[in-house]
Amino acid sequence: MNIPFHRPNIPKNLDKINTDSIKSGWLTTGSQVLKFEKKLSNYLLYKHVVALSSCTAGLHLALVAKEFNKGDKFLAPALTFVSTIECGEYLGMSPVLIDCKKDGFLIDLNFIEDKIKRDTNIKAIIPMHYGGELNDMENIISIAEKYGLFVLEDAAHAVENSFNNKKEEYLNHAVAFSFYANKNITSAGEGGALATSNKKLAQKIKKLSLHGITKDGWNRYKKFGKWEYDITELGFKYNMTDVSASFALWQWQFLKKWQSSRKDIVKRYSKGLKDVEGIILPNIDQKHAMHLYVIRLNLELWQISRNDFIDKLNKKGIGLAVHYKPIHHLSFYKKMYKLKNDDYPRANELFNSIVSLPIYPLLTDKEVDYIIDCIKELFVKYSI
Repeated sequence: MNIPFHRPNIPKNLDKINTDSIKSGWLTTGSQVLKFEKKLSNYLLYKHVVALSSCTAGLHLALVAKEFNKGDKFLAPALTFVSTIECGEYLGMSPVLIDCKKDGFLIDLNFIEDKIKRDTNIKAIIPMHYGGELNDMENIISIAEKYGLFVLEDAAHAVENSFNNKKEEYLNHAVAFSFYANKNITSAGEGGALATSNKKLAQKIKKLSLHGITKDGWNRYKKFGKWEYDITELGFKYNMTDVSASFALWQWQFLKKWQSSRKDIVKRYSKGLKDVEGIILPNIDQKHAMHLYVIRLNLELWQISRNDFIDKLNKKGIGLAVHYKPIHHLSFYKKMYKLKNDDYPRANELFNSIVSLPIYPLLTDKEVDYIIDCIKELFVKYSI
């Protein structure tokens, strides 16, 4: 059997994403992007959404719009994808890494306030909703408001459930989403968005995403549009295209159905693997976006390492992944900030033991059962 780590949902008939605007020849940012932004805004309960080329673009532009500078710092998790960190690096900001909490994957809130008190250069907090599990935003926002910090949520894994822990006071901060190829919803491989209820912040991010231009192409070149424009500040090229938005809009109609499929897969994994002593299952509740299903190996009960575990299942045709190599293990950041492994014991423990299993709507019951059976057989063979 051959089971890839991810299979994207693609329409059988591409006419499903071939909208009238695209047929007319309009391929870049236009009516479909506006429609997608409106749909996201209504779903997420934020007043303003800017569709972009990636989640990284959203994270970067939010920090630029807040006018952070070289020397400013931000709090971020040690266990995350590099985009959570590099978005600040683009501005000359420096990360202050926080270890994972003892009983899970998210940042340990016990460290946040101590870090802020010790360093007045910390200007922002970037919590990452690992795998689709929401951080305790009520406490994070409360601390941020107390010290006048900006909160920028990395919700690359959590588009379905990001409205669950929202209160009015959160909405002047911002949250970035990913529509990359392997996300629960994709905009044809690449894409992202930034959501906020701060109108001024949203308008600035929109302008920055298109070179700092005063009028985008849709308003300049649509029928009878006026060509005149100006550049009022240094901007970037981070806009989403209508082609990408059309693909995302097609996928969006299946959001609930696909989430239901993910829930069924989670139940099947959890039931099938619950009696395997060498496996620690993830704690996934109803508010979880279920983007990842990450098991942990109880290495004391295995004769093999995590990497050996992955290699042996790969040979059985099962695609697996590791989310993620902690930031302090990456040579660029380790060298630049002289990061020490001993400072992040929980992230190290997780990294050495975590394995992400396939979880996507096109995964069949037969394939899930095969994965479960292979893991069971492996434990029988290599348990201590």
